[in-house]
Amino acid sequence: MIINNKKHLIFAYGWGLALLILDFVVKYFANAYLNFQERTATFLKGLTFYLTHNTGYHYIFGNIENHKLWSMFGLLMLFVLLYSLTKSMIREENPFYKKLYKVILMLTVGAGGNVLEILFTGKATDFFILEPFPWPSNICDQYINGIIYIIMPIMIIKLIIDKFKPSKDNSAETNTDS
Repeated sequence: MIINNKKHLIFAYGWGLALLILDFVVKYFANAYLNFQERTATFLKGLTFYLTHNTGYHYIFGNIENHKLWSMFGLLMLFVLLYSLTKSMIREENPFYKKLYKVILMLTVGAGGNVLEILFTGKATDFFILEPFPWPSNICDQYINGIIYIIMPIMIIKLIIDKFKPSKDNSAETNTDS
């Protein structure tokens, strides 16, 4: 079981690191080749390139002066979340939930790109607008959206189904009682 968990963790953290590197590489090219705050049409309907820099957490907490301090706090929270997800995945015996934890771990590692970019550069690079949403976004934002809007609903639905599904132990007992 320990070897199997190590394989799952290496897979999740390895692919998460690949997603993080992908985010940094794409942001590098966006900063190098897109004009700042100028819309550029693409061949995909509903996708527009638009380079801008989000300077931090002001969308949530208002104007914050010390972005590095908030980024360090965000990094600490990221590590706490990764530790918690890792422990949960190790303890999980259900293969379906283990796979979900693996995907969440992978996406969470990748989503750390914005926090790291703000910590080291003072800004997060947003470089595309995806309709119908009016605001600029980046790949890290999509990792987070994937967790919130795809993975979490799947997990919640599965938990509800499992809660109301009769367990194998109960169905075996009711069959022997008759």
